[in-house]
Amino acid sequence: MKKFLKKYGIYIGIFIFTFCFYEFFNFKNAYGDPMNNYCFSYAIARGEVPYLDFNTISTPLYAFLMSIGLLFFNNYVMFILEQSLLVTIMCYFLYSLYGKKSYLLLVGVSLFGFLGVEPTYNFMAFFILIFLLFLEKKQKDKDYLIGFVMGLGFLSKHTVGILLFLLPTLKYYKNREKIKKRMLGFFIPIIIFFFYLLLTGSLYSFIDLCFLGLFDFTEKNGNFFDFYTFISLLCLILSIITTIKNKEDISNYYLLAGFSFVVPLFNFHHFSIYFLCFLLQLLPLIKNWNLSYSILSIVTAFLFSAITVINIYIYLKPTFCSEFNHFQYSLKGELDYEESLENYKLFDRYPNSLILSSEKRLYDISRNRKIDYYDAFFYGNFGYHGSEKMIESIKKMHQRYVILDKKDYHAEFDNQFDLKIANYIINNTKYIKTERHYDIYYLE
Repeated sequence: MKKFLKKYGIYIGIFIFTFCFYEFFNFKNAYGDPMNNYCFSYAIARGEVPYLDFNTISTPLYAFLMSIGLLFFNNYVMFILEQSLLVTIMCYFLYSLYGKKSYLLLVGVSLFGFLGVEPTYNFMAFFILIFLLFLEKKQKDKDYLIGFVMGLGFLSKHTVGILLFLLPTLKYYKNREKIKKRMLGFFIPIIIFFFYLLLTGSLYSFIDLCFLGLFDFTEKNGNFFDFYTFISLLCLILSIITTIKNKEDISNYYLLAGFSFVVPLFNFHHFSIYFLCFLLQLLPLIKNWNLSYSILSIVTAFLFSAITVINIYIYLKPTFCSEFNHFQYSLKGELDYEESLENYKLFDRYPNSLILSSEKRLYDISRNRKIDYYDAFFYGNFGYHGSEKMIESIKKMHQRYVILDKKDYHAEFDNQFDLKIANYIINNTKYIKTERHYDIYYLE
């Protein structure tokens, strides 16, 4: 037992700390993208089929993986436990690769309010990237295995995973045998996924949402000329220079592929993940790392973390979501929680209504309802010319109320709410009344 604790005690501590931080100190993970990802895993655990029953615009490895624990206990706290385990395993890989230099990564993570390790499919792709770095160092001759994990990277987030396969593999362009083995390994999980899509009848929906829909997504959501575009391109240039100067180190090719995390959304959130890739590329260049640097990294990370936690607790004032099924052990801002309680009472008065609101995800889960295409009501999340297709489906609905969230409609910051669909409701259906910050319409 002493030997076990001596060897793995630090990782048990990391797991406990990570879980507590997610669940109690950085509980904003109960909002936004983490909630979307739990929503997808929740749906899969209920037997729903991705792309067919609900809309996600990325490949679904993370959603499937996280749904495993939910089969036994479908609660958000299980989702956080699984995420904490993944983070702990990733820390093991990082320490094996970089030793105490990996402490510097704590600074990069905490600097961006831990967005880089939010429980999302973006994190899953980053986790796979770290796993590949570990394999290239410890098991570099096991090409079938490395190729297989590259395939898992594609199934985590296809826009990142394809570069995780292409860039490192190109390094071995003279070694055809090595490339063949990696290609075979790469296509094994993808072929399995392909047959899953065929068997579930979701192949066309997958292509539409994850590939054709990128045209709509980029048109409405891409940021091409702002601060994060500039800083991302600057990091990319430095990354390319580092790769050229150290072209024998295959890890540089993987980390260079990390640039795909910011495309096309050059924003704070996605840059926080790419910045970790850039920081990892710089670690080997740091010489003579000593104890004082480790202490400085830990202290700095602690200070950034404290600022994040203090801000959250001052402005949000946490409270347990005791009345929300599947979220009883999770925290939410006090005012947000009280407002949600009132909103859900409103929703309950209009059964079978079409709810156009960011509140819909948590409401559907807490009421054990089916997840559908309206739970991720964002521009570019409905496939090619998706807004028009959704409007056509609404035209076929009759004798049904529509509840439109005016807060989401008028949001100014990073608003991805599909205004085209909302405007169709406003201009072509019967207005009933306004309750709270919701306009209620009727489909005759």
